[in-house]
Amino acid sequence: MARVFIAVEPAKEIRDRLEMVGMSLRGSGARLTLPKSDQMHITLKFLGEIPETKIPKIAGALEKVKSAPFQLQAARVSKFGRLVIKAEVTDQGCCADIARQIDEYLLPLGFPKEARPFSPHITLARIKEYAPDLQEKTDALSNAEFGTCMIEEILLKQSTLTPRGSIYTTLARVKL
Repeated sequence: MARVFIAVEPAKEIRDRLEMVGMSLRGSGARLTLPKSDQMHITLKFLGEIPETKIPKIAGALEKVKSAPFQLQAARVSKFGRLVIKAEVTDQGCCADIARQIDEYLLPLGFPKEARPFSPHITLARIKEYAPDLQEKTDALSNAEFGTCMIEEILLKQSTLTPRGSIYTTLARVKL
């Protein structure tokens, strides 16, 4: 079995800036879990634990996605629910369109469509214990801009959970 998700990754320069922003939030006194820059991505669909035999079929389904490469901007820090701090993503709806197509092409493989509306974002921190200064720090970043890049591929990724955090491995790359 493999724990699998489908994602796109912003450029390394953007991910490095976002990692620094996440580290700056530590000064709030909140207890946070921060992803490293090489783990930052925009999840298009989380598939969960799947038999490894399904991986080639999933990769084949991703080949059917129709999208040109597109521009993505990472900007504005905000909270996503109660426990996640995120950078918002602007992309003219491209990630949402790709996520919709992925839902469509994976349905025959036994993966249900997402019930929740798609909200593209990049996780900067997971809140383990809140501190009042955290809101002040995130509010100060509400208009920040982190850069723009081209997204040229969809990634099929495996997430291996370890005591030190997740380790991501790219299983397939599909060019847009």
